[in-house]
Amino acid sequence: MMTRKKRLKLYMIFILLLMAALIGYKVYLLIYETDYHALNASHVDQIETGVHGKTTYRFAVIGNIRNSMQIFEKRIGPLIKDNDVDFMISVGNAVYDGTESKYRLLYRGLKKMGVPYVMAAGHNEVEDFGAGKFYRHFGPYFFSFHLENAYFIFLDSSGQTSWKWQLRWLRQELADADSYPYRFVFLNHSLFSLPGFDPNDTHYVLEEHLSRDLRRLFSKHRVSAVFSAGYPTYYGRVSQGVRYIVSGGGGGLLLNRQQPYQFVKVDVGPGQVACENVVAADRLGTFREQLETLKLFLHSFFYMSLFNSLLILGLVGLVALKLHALILRQEHLYQDFSIDEEALSQKPLRVAMFTNNYLPFIGGVSLSVYRLYRGLVRLGTAVKVFAPAYLQPWTDPDDGSVLRCPALFHIRSDHFPIVNAFSRGIEVSFKRFGCDLVHVHDPFWLGKKGMRLARKRGIPVVFTYHIRLERYTHYLPFPGTAFKKLLAHFLIKRFANHCDAIITPMPSTEEYLRNLGVSAQIETIPTGINIEDYKQWSPQQVQTLRDQYTAPGERLLISVSRMAKEKNLDFLIAGLAKVNKQTPIPFKCLLVGEGPEKKRLEEKAAALGIQDQIVFTGTLTPHEVVRYYLAADLFVFASTSETQGMVLLEAMAGGCPVVAVRASGVYDVVKDGYNGFKTAESTDSWAEAIANLLPDSWRLSDLAENSRAFAKDYSVEKITEQVLRLYRRVVVLRKSKNS
Repeated sequence: MMTRKKRLKLYMIFILLLMAALIGYKVYLLIYETDYHALNASHVDQIETGVHGKTTYRFAVIGNIRNSMQIFEKRIGPLIKDNDVDFMISVGNAVYDGTESKYRLLYRGLKKMGVPYVMAAGHNEVEDFGAGKFYRHFGPYFFSFHLENAYFIFLDSSGQTSWKWQLRWLRQELADADSYPYRFVFLNHSLFSLPGFDPNDTHYVLEEHLSRDLRRLFSKHRVSAVFSAGYPTYYGRVSQGVRYIVSGGGGGLLLNRQQPYQFVKVDVGPGQVACENVVAADRLGTFREQLETLKLFLHSFFYMSLFNSLLILGLVGLVALKLHALILRQEHLYQDFSIDEEALSQKPLRVAMFTNNYLPFIGGVSLSVYRLYRGLVRLGTAVKVFAPAYLQPWTDPDDGSVLRCPALFHIRSDHFPIVNAFSRGIEVSFKRFGCDLVHVHDPFWLGKKGMRLARKRGIPVVFTYHIRLERYTHYLPFPGTAFKKLLAHFLIKRFANHCDAIITPMPSTEEYLRNLGVSAQIETIPTGINIEDYKQWSPQQVQTLRDQYTAPGERLLISVSRMAKEKNLDFLIAGLAKVNKQTPIPFKCLLVGEGPEKKRLEEKAAALGIQDQIVFTGTLTPHEVVRYYLAADLFVFASTSETQGMVLLEAMAGGCPVVAVRASGVYDVVKDGYNGFKTAESTDSWAEAIANLLPDSWRLSDLAENSRAFAKDYSVEKITEQVLRLYRRVVVLRKSKNS
């Protein structure tokens, strides 16, 4: 049985498909539809050729088509063909408004007639910035042409051309036309107001003083007939020897049932001009006429007003999404207490992890994921890690708990892999594993893949926010730092709000997400430390390492970081140069790690004259790094891009107090005067804190002891139990929602 949630989802898919079809059709028209220019000029040429040598011919005058192409093609077009007209003249309002789609629809419809036509400009043609389109597609707003026995003059009553200029031009045209037997004038507005209509409505009728001047001119030059569209009904009269005809409605919405669809047939022959109003067949019954009117409205709205239709459909989609969310929330305002949490807590969980960083790549995220993986396995949880395949050799467990996803390509000097997230093997392995929960460690690429697979199967998603994404925007290959940071904040917020729960390593990170607008459940659980690893090195092994780098009486400093721009290592080296000048105590600083900035940083240390004080060790295994922590006196740190600063806790576990720049990830871990010191991002303040500690052995010893005690609260065992409790709570809540 289809649930309400699935039905709403199907409705949304339908709306999206409809919008895609409309956009696709618009693109098709733009690419494949023939453009057209100056049609009036080319059609006048056809008319002159078609009636050349004839003294008798027939043309049709029609107004107010208003893009009603179905009405025109089915009811007016056949009448025009049956009356064997040689050409057709529109006296305006042929389009509904001046948008490009309306002009194109008109062009497609009239092209089917196979009869040359000439268009006069009306107020509809210039609406919605349509004046330029009329000029491009058809030509000037006022113009004239002549046949062997008739002169045709077109005036612009749309307001685009000054009447002062047109009247000057018209006098000359009428003077030239005096030598022709017949003279015809065409304009959009009527020269007379009709009974039953507002006499001051400028959509229908010209101003009285202008109408008077024109009628005087037409009478003086014995104009044969003046045609206009104006009103939506037929009207004819003779005034001062001139015949005036309002052509009526060739389309559009005729709400008054007394107004038929019609056109004027004009027969030109030797010695006379005959005008006849040709009315379409009897109007349809009330229901069919209302149906035709509805079809016209829908046709005009959806077929012609593409932008409006897409806008409305988009709004409908947004409303549907909002209703969808509100319905689900109201259904699950309370937890389903019928679910047996006790039974669920006894069942071993199966967890799939998705990460873009993993061993053998050494970094905070990869070590964090690895430690959680090992901790969960020790507690009896089945774990499947989906991680990149690196170029460096590495041996994974034989039980298949780690799936290495093939790389599309590698970037940067450390050969960082970009995984083929579309690999079929990922989905097959995920389905075969059959997990209860997905834990993603990145908001993009493999993390996004894990989110999609989980949502597809209704499985809850937990997300650990490891890195401050806005601090890594310099890797994006396009300019605009502010824009890239806004984009990073948007991506984090959007991804986090689609998760069932979020793990933040420190309270300051949770505060950031809340300030960003993340409403999902958030729990602060730092990365655990393997305290037992620090017991595997003997004091002799530690002293041997220390002797390798320092002489008696020399202090040993250490910093562990990837050599990358976001780690603020330029600050660290500049600060150490100031330490070297401020204290007589000799020291060495070990910089552990690799990265694209290593060579440049070595050159900077040499330029500052402290190449003898700084040792670039390169990459070390996590096991070996522990020995370095144990051997060092002080951990120094300058990064401002951490969410936790896991290396700070690792260093403390090895008895290293910390001097670091005050920033997120540092603020929650370093307690001033207890296990280290936080300073402003100033090389002077940072160097001063280090220089004050180096000669004070008693102070360093107290800080070291406090650091070890502080780090014990972050053991892997304790942290893993917190994560597992969160997993079970999320699984219960998801089952409650799905029930």
